Amino acid sequence: MSNIDLTKNEVEEDKHQEDEVFFSVDVVINNFIHRVLDIEDCASNFITLAVSNYQANAERLKLELAECQDLLKSEEEQEKKLIAVRRFRQCDREVERHNNSNPVEVLEKSLFISLFSAFDKYIGDLIAVIYSINPELYKNINREIQLSEALTYNSIEELREVILDKEIETIKRKSYIEQFNDLEKRFSIKLTKFEAWPVFIEMSQRRNLFTHCDGIVSKQYLDICKSVGYKSKNIPSVGEQLKIGGEYFYHSCHIMVQVAVMLGQTLWRKTSPGCISEIDESLNSLIFDFLHTEDWSKSITLCKYAKDLPKISDDLMERMFSFNYSIALKAIGENSAAKKVLDTKDWTATTYDFRLAYAVICDDFEEAGNLMCRIGKEGDLVSEMAYHDWPLFRDFRESTEFFENYEKVFGYKYSSKLNSIVDKKDSEISELAVVNES
Repeated sequence: MSNIDLTKNEVEEDKHQEDEVFFSVDVVINNFIHRVLDIEDCASNFITLAVSNYQANAERLKLELAECQDLLKSEEEQEKKLIAVRRFRQCDREVERHNNSNPVEVLEKSLFISLFSAFDKYIGDLIAVIYSINPELYKNINREIQLSEALTYNSIEELREVILDKEIETIKRKSYIEQFNDLEKRFSIKLTKFEAWPVFIEMSQRRNLFTHCDGIVSKQYLDICKSVGYKSKNIPSVGEQLKIGGEYFYHSCHIMVQVAVMLGQTLWRKTSPGCISEIDESLNSLIFDFLHTEDWSKSITLCKYAKDLPKISDDLMERMFSFNYSIALKAIGENSAAKKVLDTKDWTATTYDFRLAYAVICDDFEEAGNLMCRIGKEGDLVSEMAYHDWPLFRDFRESTEFFENYEKVFGYKYSSKLNSIVDKKDSEISELAVVNES
């Protein structure tokens, strides 16, 4: 092979690797999750602020009305009473505006609808990346195109991209029920056989009501909810106006993440069966991130999905899924359930790392301390930073057994290492601030 050929191949390989890094199912899923988390943050920050401002404005108006009233009843000069009348008229208009305003409801509706805007983009991005890594899927697209139009494109790749864009737009214009049915047929796989499917469809129908008729319940809404088996203690009637509220909103965010991850993972597994190890790593990383932020409900939901997967890359990954599941269950006080998840497997013949994890879940901190010493500074899974970072050690890190054995293993106190980590993070924040200023 000539040097020129080698260079060309290297360039093509670098481009392929770049595409994988910046345009992959993993990236598409993560981008969507961050959009949902952004929406949750907006709700947490700005709805709370809207409530506070609304209440503060009400108190201000009450105070001004009282002052006007006192002045009008007083023996003050006529000129001062005229000023009070003008203040009252202005205040009366503000009261009218206040009584007819509902910023909290507007924010809730806007953010709720934004969830679906983000999901619509996610669907398009997901289909695009699935086709990009599986070009043979283009053969299943049955779309006619005029020869005159086809000849306007510079390459077959450009033509394929245009056709796929049109196909994606066609799919996105359909209802979610139709979209999922379409995807099931395209990829010959079941996508709607999960517990939260009726809830997801009800959410989407509620979005339609808020978008088109201010949340007023229609017969179509009720019929579609009934058709997918949606059940609720409080089924509304036609003509009733639906609300959102905090509990429903945050549960909707949870369902959106669940549906998006399950859909992305399922299609990825179906179309890239040779990449199961990479796909499992991606799912495990998502679960870890939610554990790290102590979002136990999302962690548990994804762990349940992982546990029921028909195929997992290897025994190590299966055990990792089990441990992450038990960590989340233990965090919400389900200690017996957490231990039950682990007891479906034998841990006695596994590495010290797994035995350490099992001891921590079982609150056997004495045994956990002994295993820390046996593992030493670096195990198969456990490193020094794992003791600082892994959610598994959340409670163990506060025990005397942990402090004593950490110092035995590493030769210095846990607090001294923690201080150096804090200094490093502070430096990173400062550097980032300088970059943003420039």
